[in-house]
Amino acid sequence: MLRSTFSGYKTASSALRVNQNQLDIVGQNISNVNTQGYTRQRLDINAVSLNTNNLKYGIGGPIIGQGVTATGTSQFRDSFLDLRYRKEAAKSGIESVQSNALSDLETIFDEIENDGLDAQFSDMIQQLQSLTSSPSDPVIEGVVRSSASMLTQLFNNYSVRINTVKEQQTNYLKNGAVADTNKLIENIAELNEQIKEDNVSGNPALELNDKRNVLIDKLSSYLDIEVTLTSISIGGGRTVDELSIQLKDKDGANLLDLVDNDKCVTLEVLGANTDLTDVSVKKIDGSSATIAKDIDKGEIAGYLNILNGKGEYSTGTENSYKGVQHYQKLLDTLAGKFAEVMNEANKAPDGSDKPLFTARGSSESTTGITALNIKISDAWADASGSYITNTKTVEDTTTGDLSGATDNILYMISLFQKNMTYTTDGTTTGTGLFTGKMQEFLSHTTTNLSLQVANVKNSYDIYSEAQFQIDYSRSSIGSVDLDEEGVNLLTYSKSYNAAARLMTTLDDMLDTLINRMGV
Repeated sequence: MLRSTFSGYKTASSALRVNQNQLDIVGQNISNVNTQGYTRQRLDINAVSLNTNNLKYGIGGPIIGQGVTATGTSQFRDSFLDLRYRKEAAKSGIESVQSNALSDLETIFDEIENDGLDAQFSDMIQQLQSLTSSPSDPVIEGVVRSSASMLTQLFNNYSVRINTVKEQQTNYLKNGAVADTNKLIENIAELNEQIKEDNVSGNPALELNDKRNVLIDKLSSYLDIEVTLTSISIGGGRTVDELSIQLKDKDGANLLDLVDNDKCVTLEVLGANTDLTDVSVKKIDGSSATIAKDIDKGEIAGYLNILNGKGEYSTGTENSYKGVQHYQKLLDTLAGKFAEVMNEANKAPDGSDKPLFTARGSSESTTGITALNIKISDAWADASGSYITNTKTVEDTTTGDLSGATDNILYMISLFQKNMTYTTDGTTTGTGLFTGKMQEFLSHTTTNLSLQVANVKNSYDIYSEAQFQIDYSRSSIGSVDLDEEGVNLLTYSKSYNAAARLMTTLDDMLDTLINRMGV
C-alpha cells in the first residue's frame, strides 16, 4: 500500500514553516542584543504524530508522523533565579540606604579631619587653667567665656547638621523611594492588563513581559516582595496567567498585596516632621494600613530605620536601630550632662544659682538643655566683671579677700577628668549608656558610629556581590549571545535548505509516478 501522496509534502512544508520561524526568532534575538531587560526567545516545537483515532482498521507497516509544528514562543528565564535576585536586591537596598545615611552622620562626628567638639573641650580646659593664674581677671574670664560659647555653637552646629541629614533622608523617602515605588507598581498593573489582553488574543507578549520583569526587579530594591502567577480559565480549555505581587513582613509572611493583576496600592509618607515617620498604604480593597513596624528589607525599610531608629533610647515597640534620633539623643545627653555639672559647680558660696549655660527661649522647661538649644547664660554673657565662682569658701568677707582663690575653678577643671555615668533619661533609673569622662563619651559615640558604618558597608558588599552573581547566572541563561545565535542561524538555515530539498525530491518522485511509470 502506497503512502498518501501529499503526506510527504505536509511533512516538508511543516519543516519549512518551523525553520522559517526559527530564523525569525534568531533575527529577533540578534536585533535586541543591546536592549535593556530583553530575554532571549525560543520557538517551542513538537513532533506531529499520526492520528489513528478515527481509522476503522489498523495501519500496516511502519508508523510515520506528519512533521513538526510550532506551539508558541517562550523565553530562556529561570523563575528561581528571579526569586533569589529579588530577595538579595531587597537586602542590598536597605544596607545601601543605611550606609549612605550613616556615612553622612560619620562626617558630622569626624574628629580626625576636623577640629570639632573634642578639640573645643580641650580648649575650654586650657582657658580655665589660664584663669587660675588670675581668677578675678575679667579679660581672661572673657577668653573662657568665648571658648565656652564656641563649644555651645559646635553643639548647635552638630545638632543642626544631624537634623539636615534627617530632612534629606525624609525627602529621599518621600520624593524618591515612595514616589518611585508608586510609579513602579502602577506601571506593573498597567502592563498586567496589557499582557493579559494579548494572552487572551493568543499573543505571548514576551516583550511586554520583559518590560514588566525590569520593573519588578527595580521594585524589589525598595520592598521585600514575592511574585505570584495564577492561571485562570478563559474558556475553550485555554488559560492565561494573572500576576500579583505580595509585600512580605519581617517573618516572611504575606503582609498585603501591592499589585493584583490590574489593581495596585498607593503609598504615602506620614509624620515626616515627628519622631515617628511611617508609610501608609491605601490597600486594594480601599482600607489603609501602615508598614513601618512590619518591614525590614528594601530601601524604604532603610529610610524608616534611619529616621525612626532610637537605638538604646527606644522603649517598647519603638525602632531600636541606631539611626538619626539615636545619635541626636547621644549628643543631647552629652550637652545636658555638661551643662548640668558646670552649672552645679558654678553655684555661689551661699548655694544660689549662677548658671553658666541655659537653653534658648523657653525650651529648657519642656525639653531641657539639648545640643540644639544650649548656649551660655545671658547673665554670664552680659557680665562686665567676674562671673565664674572661683571659690566655695564662706567666711566673713569684711576682712577676708577671696578674689585670688581658685579652688572652685580647679574643681571645674577636674570635672572634665571625672568618670560620670550617662543614661538614656539622665537619671540613675535610665538605661546605662557609658561610664567615663565627657570627652571619652564623645569618642565612644564616634567609635561606635564608625563601627556601625563599617558593619553596614560590609553587609552591603556581601549582599550586592550575591546579587551580582545571581544576575550573572540569569544573564548566562537569558541574555543574547551573538556567537550562539550565529550558530543557530547556520543550523536553521541548513535545516530550511534540507526541508526545501526534501520538497524538491518529493516533487521529482511524484513526477516519476505520474508521468513516467509504464513509459
